[in-house]
Amino acid sequence: MLCDEWEMERDSPDVDNCSPGKCMMAHEDRSGRPAHSGRRALGLASVKLPRGFNQDPMSGKMRIVSKRSLIVVLLVLTGCVSESQSGIVARVEDWTLTETRLADLLVLAQPFPLDSAAVEDLVRHWVGAAAIAQVSSKENLSDGEEVVRFSTWLERDEAILQQEREERLGETVVVDSSVVERFFRDGSYRLLAHVLRRVGAETTQEERALQRRTAQRILDELIAGGSWSAAVSESEDPDTREASGLLGLLVRGELPPELDRVAFQLQPGQVSGVTQTSRGFHILHRPSLEEISDLYALHLRDRFLVEGEERSDQGLLVQKNWLVSSDAITSLRGIAGDPSAWLGTDLLLGSWQGGTLSGAMVARYVLALPSAARREMVAAPEGSLEAFVEQLAVRGIRLSDARERGLELSEEILAQLEEGHRADVRQWHQELAIDETAAPERSNLTRYMEGLVSRRGVTANLRPLFEAWLLERVDWALVESSIPKALLRVRSLLEGVEPSGSQ
Repeated sequence: MLCDEWEMERDSPDVDNCSPGKCMMAHEDRSGRPAHSGRRALGLASVKLPRGFNQDPMSGKMRIVSKRSLIVVLLVLTGCVSESQSGIVARVEDWTLTETRLADLLVLAQPFPLDSAAVEDLVRHWVGAAAIAQVSSKENLSDGEEVVRFSTWLERDEAILQQEREERLGETVVVDSSVVERFFRDGSYRLLAHVLRRVGAETTQEERALQRRTAQRILDELIAGGSWSAAVSESEDPDTREASGLLGLLVRGELPPELDRVAFQLQPGQVSGVTQTSRGFHILHRPSLEEISDLYALHLRDRFLVEGEERSDQGLLVQKNWLVSSDAITSLRGIAGDPSAWLGTDLLLGSWQGGTLSGAMVARYVLALPSAARREMVAAPEGSLEAFVEQLAVRGIRLSDARERGLELSEEILAQLEEGHRADVRQWHQELAIDETAAPERSNLTRYMEGLVSRRGVTANLRPLFEAWLLERVDWALVESSIPKALLRVRSLLEGVEPSGSQ
């Protein structure tokens, strides 16, 4: 379980008037498919989180393919005391990240939000990078059957569900050019992108002001004719940055109120002014139809399919005699706090005619959620968690029925997924200068992290189960109690005062 709870700060809205700008965006992600409209896409299609629970797409969208912002961590509680006393924030084998070194990285990273949640994600990134460097010298990470299966499980399930959904509902959804133009002009479904400069609960007024100035400078460059890609490169939302800031196809009410008002005032081709939410300072972009016609069509059809499926799912649980366990909600909160520990459990959260919803199955999906969503789940209302469990049950039923009917992925799709994994591994090897024939070099990790925080070498985060698989193969620890100490040192350094008693 995590040592400290995390809460999102609620700021008062600060909305600027919209400003025109010329922006371009990429038309698709590496999968060739759009991230789903206003949902947390769990692959080629999507599963939305229940209403009332982290419904804000700004809170982190989990997308398919290889580039993920999700870092999996299982806190080693036995290290919480002894290692925190030694000034260690994280450890992988004999490599350590100390409070002093973390503070140096954060100073180099400025402006970077100095709140525990943001810094914890950075530390977890270090753990994941150290793990892949350590394991790469011992095992073949590119082609091993087990590692590929762990790495691509979500995409494989999503591809099956997408295929099943297409067979069942595809003929009922027709999206031609006239439909695309009609819905785009109507504006009720809007394909939106954003740039984010993050703030958090512990961000000081000075840091907040610096982030606002940075956002305003990015906006000024856009208005002066700068490219959208250049603007997105400075975004601090890792979940959308790699897809040109794309948030997906949204309707009213799916964004925070501050952004919702701005988003539905934008004309095609416009960017917004700097808008503040609890997450930070945003610049929204509504691309023109000419820029994103094909992408908009894909998103629109995907959305219509999912909405059609939601209607057909309403009676599925009754039809399949779904029964939820009395302790399902308590179990889900435990899973949210420490999903990795539940991957091997046979505890049942519910059952239906012909199948069960196990703790291990739920843990996989929770593990694939953004870290902020997992934190929210620990204290989320029971009704929201009940809806989430039911949603996963529907998903399990659909998958079971598809496999019973013999629905299988083509060799072409499987090959694509496997190549996506191998491409990820190759990129990590390149970024970390890994030589599989030699012992890993700690200095390569140091250079990588320095480049990362300096915006010179951002790479994909590890896929959740791939990282869990890696961490099972190394001795590691993450000491959350050391993060506030590192933050205190950063603020002292930025003020020109050497902190006393620092490690």
